Amino acid sequence: MSSTDQFIANVLPNFRLDGKVTVITGGSGGLATVIAQALLLEGSEIALVDMSEQRTKDAASALIKWGEIHIKGSEVPKVTAWTCDVSKFTSVEETFTAVNEAHGKLADRLVHTAGYCENFPAHEYPAANAERMTQVNLLGSLYVCQAISKPLIANGIKGCSIVLIGSMSGSIVNNPQPQVVYNMTKAGVIHLARSLATEWAEYGIRVNTLSPGYILTPLTKNVISGSATMKHEWESRVPMKRLAEPNEFVGSVLYLLSNTASSYTTGHNLVADGGYECW
Repeated sequence: MSSTDQFIANVLPNFRLDGKVTVITGGSGGLATVIAQALLLEGSEIALVDMSEQRTKDAASALIKWGEIHIKGSEVPKVTAWTCDVSKFTSVEETFTAVNEAHGKLADRLVHTAGYCENFPAHEYPAANAERMTQVNLLGSLYVCQAISKPLIANGIKGCSIVLIGSMSGSIVNNPQPQVVYNMTKAGVIHLARSLATEWAEYGIRVNTLSPGYILTPLTKNVISGSATMKHEWESRVPMKRLAEPNEFVGSVLYLLSNTASSYTTGHNLVADGGYECW
């Protein structure tokens, strides 16, 4: 390597993930789809994890076909599909163990998009619903972090990067929808990342959150297509006056996963909300 090449390698970040295995939870969702495509292009093997077996298998098949079209001159990295309930620790642990066995190496990248939102007035929020959402959104985040980190720590493998999808709702209160439990679970996810980042720094594991604003996923499009009032309310509160496309978060994920671009970034909550929090 020439001195110029060495200088460039030391200065410019590298987003390549060749030989890595990235686990993407909520793997059949709209945000997960574009993230998976980007990571596949960067050379990472992909393990898609979701609740629905058929949707996850379909998402994996579609990703492989997409890779065959768009990746030229090299083999498409391995893509696998897994069914898992992230709210149950045994399901998570078994799934991550199976992922490592199937890929023949330990996964050391995680993008955790699994989670959901629902709306009830706070004083009427059903206890069963609150408990379920807390299990999925908050405890599920802890479980997947534990599952990917345990074997890495046990084997002394450093360089892991975990990206938990939080939400601007973890820092502010959305309006007009009443979503107290979603807000509190996402606030918990943000602080979970900070807590894990401090504990696991010695093991070379970085943990960060990406907190999006409103995203034009199929689910969100369905909500606003039936309510012009809701669409106006959401857009009017964003300084950029629009909702985000899923691909607008790919750069943030690549940054956080890269051990050169974000090597000194851990415990951080990266907010990408079109300026919503500014108001």
